[in-house]
Formats: sequence, C-alpha cells, structure tokens
Amino acid sequence: MSRLLKLARPELTALPPYIAGAWEPGMTRLNANESPWQAPGDRTERGLNVYPPPRPDAVAERLAGFYGTRKQNVLVTRGTSEAIDLLIRGFCEAGSDRILICPPTFDMYRLYAGIQGAGVCRVPLLRHDDPQRDFQLDVKGVIEASADRVKLIFLCSPNNPTGGAVAAARVEQICEAVAGRALVVIDEAYQEFADCQGLGSLQSRYEHVVVLRTLSKCVSLAGVRCGALLGRPELIGFLEKVLPPYTFPTPSIELVMEVLNDDSMKISRQRTQLIRDERERMSLEFAASPLVRQVWPSDANFVFLKTTDGNRFSNAARKAGILVRLFPNDPTLADCVRITVGRPEDNDRLLNAIAAEGSSNGD
Repeated sequence: MSRLLKLARPELTALPPYIAGAWEPGMTRLNANESPWQAPGDRTERGLNVYPPPRPDAVAERLAGFYGTRKQNVLVTRGTSEAIDLLIRGFCEAGSDRILICPPTFDMYRLYAGIQGAGVCRVPLLRHDDPQRDFQLDVKGVIEASADRVKLIFLCSPNNPTGGAVAAARVEQICEAVAGRALVVIDEAYQEFADCQGLGSLQSRYEHVVVLRTLSKCVSLAGVRCGALLGRPELIGFLEKVLPPYTFPTPSIELVMEVLNDDSMKISRQRTQLIRDERERMSLEFAASPLVRQVWPSDANFVFLKTTDGNRFSNAARKAGILVRLFPNDPTLADCVRITVGRPEDNDRLLNAIAAEGSSNGD
C-alpha cells in the first residue's frame, strides 16, 4: 500500500469495490435491468433509459486536457462539494480524526466534517490593518495544529469569502511539514479569475497534495455540477471505491463534452477578463462610498467589503432587485458583504443603488 493510502480509513481500503454491469459498444445491454425504450421527450444521444457510464471517462479525459494533467489523475465529481465529502468520508474516522480549516473560509468543509462525525480544527487567517496583508494564512499555526489527529488540511485559494489567493511559498511550507501525516487539499474553485499562478504545480513534488477545480464559475456550468478532484492515481482509485457508480448524469456528460471546445473556451476567457475588469471597477467605486469602510483585494469573481451597516447595504441592494451575501452566523464578519461580479448592467444597478443610499439621510 502506498504511503498516501496509509492515511485513509483502513476498513475502506480493504473494502472490495462494487462491480457495475459492463457496457460495450455494439452490444445490447441486458445486464443492468434498464428500460429498453427512451422516454418521450428524451433528446439525449445516449438515452436516459440506460444508466450513464459508471465513471464519465470521456469527461475525465477532457478535463485532464483542460487542467494540464493525465486522465488517471482526475476524478469527476458533482461539483467540488462532492469531492470534499468524499475526502472526509475516505480519510476521517468518525469520533477520532479531524480536518483543519482556516476561517473565514468555505463553510462546506465544516458541514461535511460534522456529517461524518469528524472533528474540526480551526486556525483563523491572520488579520492586519493593511488590506493588502489582511486575511493571510497562519503557516506556523497550521503546522502546529495539524499534529493533533488532523488528516485533511483544506486551503481555499482564492479564498471564499475573502477573495485573496495564498502564496505558493506558504503552502509549500505546510506541504513539507505535514508529509506522511495529512493531505493538503487546495480548493481552486476561483483560480481562473486570479492574476497569480495556481498551486497545482505542487502536485508534481508532493503526493499528498490534492487540488479541487470546477466548471461552475468560469465556464458558466454551475447547474451542471461538474467538479474535478486532481490527485495521484492511487488516491483516485481509492476514492472511486467510495463514490457510488452512475453518479454523473447523462445530460451533464453530454453538455460538458459539448461546451469544452475551443470556441466555447474562447468565450469563457473573454467573459473571465470582463469579470476581472468589472471587479476592479466595482472595488474602486465601493471604496469611495460612505457606506463602505474597507474593500479587500480579490482574486475571485466577487468583491468582499466591510460596510458601515450590512443590513442597510443589503436592503439598498434588494430595493434595486439585487441580492448580496451577508454572514449573520459569523461574528468575525459582522457587516461584511460578499458581492458576486455580475453583468455590467447589473453591476451598474447595484452601484447606483448604493450611491443613492449613501447620499441619503445626510450621508
């Protein structure tokens, strides 16, 4: 057994995998108890009367090219959320093992740990008066805390909700220190919107680095729920045993294969650049508003603000027909607001609404 899988739950590594009914081109499939007829209105090429492939290999191959890796290093998941759940179920024994997170960060790490019965170790991001240095990773704190039954370290870069990317040198320090005792999971859901290079290159040097990617943001496929877990082949093989067969549906397979082509990706790159430009414009205008105390630099497709009154800001946006994100359950983020960068016309509507609210009542 590889050193990597020695960290996994031993009862799962010993568990025989489920063997799905075979599918072969040109053969009539009477081995899976499916209906022989397509349903009325079914326009899919494969047909919804039959199960999708146990694993969407064609999608994995296409994503491997998209992310610059090999097919055997890719596990297709239903968004990065399923990948997070798989990792925690595969490596954390309930009531014993823990994950480590660096709040404020994506709350699904905590939720899936709780569902599995795993503990959560929190090492908050470091705070500074300078917005350019605020919300930095506490490398020393992560390394020290990871020694106590931590199996998975989740690092979100660019981070949700704060928007900042993590410097590669900081992550590498953690990778060096925890080798042999924990996996470092780098969630890069927003990487396409960052000016800095991603952290995926660390995988060539560290077997215990796992990278999560998604088509939800930059490729505009949030409704398809296509994520990718990138890791060593032995890790992919193990997690495939934990993941049930037939989880990625036929319409999603066909749509991903249709969208991931050169023409579509050219449009996605143009839209990504527009979002970056709009992000800068919105940040500058919000910084000038009397309703905003601070705007943090963002490498993602959103802007993160500290307002004078979060509810007032949110209500002003709602009057303009726009919803923004507050964090009422996190006292460290009181009056902070996360705003997704939308179409220019939607951004204009929000900026105008906030400007009008800021000029009212003597402000």
